[in-house]
Amino acid sequence: MTVQDGGLWIGLGLALGAIAGSWVTLWIVGARHTAAVRRLRDDFQRRSDTSANQFRVVQLRSQTELEQLRQGFQRQLATASDEPRAALARAEARLRAAYDEIDRLRRAQAHETTVPAGLGDGFAATRPMVEGM
Repeated sequence: MTVQDGGLWIGLGLALGAIAGSWVTLWIVGARHTAAVRRLRDDFQRRSDTSANQFRVVQLRSQTELEQLRQGFQRQLATASDEPRAALARAEARLRAAYDEIDRLRRAQAHETTVPAGLGDGFAATRPMVEGM
């Protein structure tokens, strides 16, 4: 073995060592990179799931509030439509009572001021004063 052969073997050993070192370094860096990407993906997935759950809760709460408002509005509409009907019914009842009272008064007046059969000549009907003065 000559000096040149020894240098060749040393050079070859150094080259193989550099290649092996590069391969180990790339393998370690790749593993760290994969682990970092996995952590970032898991963190992103966790945040995404948390945000989605929060949005679902907000949506459910909003839908519940909307349904309550809708039912409240329907109750208000029902109340608002019942109020004029009730007022109309009360007015009709008062009008019927007034017409009944008018009819009663007309009947009472008709019994009191009946004109006797022979006094329809236009003169005032008078009653004879029978029971003392």
